[in-house]
Amino acid sequence: MISRILQLVAIILACLFLAVIQFSLISSLPGAFNQINLVLMLVIFVMFFFGIRSALLFIFVLGFFLDIFSFQFFGFYIISLAIAVMTSYLISENWLTNKSLYSLVVVLIITLFTYNLLAASLAFIAVGFNGSFGPFHSSFWISLFYQLAWGVLAAILFFNITVSLARRLKPFFLENKRVI
Repeated sequence: MISRILQLVAIILACLFLAVIQFSLISSLPGAFNQINLVLMLVIFVMFFFGIRSALLFIFVLGFFLDIFSFQFFGFYIISLAIAVMTSYLISENWLTNKSLYSLVVVLIITLFTYNLLAASLAFIAVGFNGSFGPFHSSFWISLFYQLAWGVLAAILFFNITVSLARRLKPFFLENKRVI
């Protein structure tokens, strides 16, 4: 019981730290570096390696802190993250193989695209349909491109590190049993 409470406190503190880093440090970086989306990358890595239940816990705790720190309506990040990750989870479970690098990259790309599209849609709805919709601007696509580039780079790097450290993610090869 005590270890479970300590785990929950550690998750809450890690999510608070990550939210502060995302809003204060990364958003102030110059150029393409401010497009790094650590929150979404962490949630995808948690979903991919620890399952959807752990990812949903991270989504609600991280989303809560992000909603507190942001100027969007409360629930903006929780809704965007939850829908994007659930979409990726359904695609991952139904169409992709489990625990491979290309699956992680595909899941990350789908999640980033879904999240950015949902965030733009919710922001457009929140301002009362004033202005123009985000995907109609080139800045939306440039931002998405940089987020995808950073996400794929992080996926390749951290997947290989995780595979080399973990025993349960060892690669396997299918053998061709065709006899000539």
